Amino acid sequence: MGAAENRFDTEYRELTGNDKPYPWQRRLYERFVSGGSYDVLDIPTGLGKTSVIPIWLLAYLHAEPDRRPPMRLVYVVNRRTIVDQATHVAEQRQQAIADQATDVAKRLHEKLGKDKLSVSTLRGALADNGNWRLAPHRPAIIIGTVDMIGSRLLFNAYRAGRW
Repeated sequence: MGAAENRFDTEYRELTGNDKPYPWQRRLYERFVSGGSYDVLDIPTGLGKTSVIPIWLLAYLHAEPDRRPPMRLVYVVNRRTIVDQATHVAEQRQQAIADQATDVAKRLHEKLGKDKLSVSTLRGALADNGNWRLAPHRPAIIIGTVDMIGSRLLFNAYRAGRW
């Protein structure tokens, strides 16, 4: 195991509490850090798809500025319960960073600076906090169902206005 792999394993454990990441999670991190991305991750149920959130955060922390992942992670799923689960994961990471609960959370807090991290959930029957569109300069995790993400990103958010 190389030094970068060992660092990822250690920081992933620190940020998530999970002892050992899957090989696909390491590869995703490496791809994000090297400036690559994916349009879609098609991974079977139960293999840790919500871990994309802390992996994105770690890549944001370690990537060179010109290779850093996009400022926004859009997590689109087709079930409300998965939206709620992913929101819970994102909010836990957001709180850990705000509290500077661990060494990696402290470094993320410093890296994100005054802008911190925004978490927005877009799904029916749940009000959107609007942080993702009110502060476009802020790193954000946007989680939602296909219909809500589509309406917000493609059709001006059902009367949300131009700005």
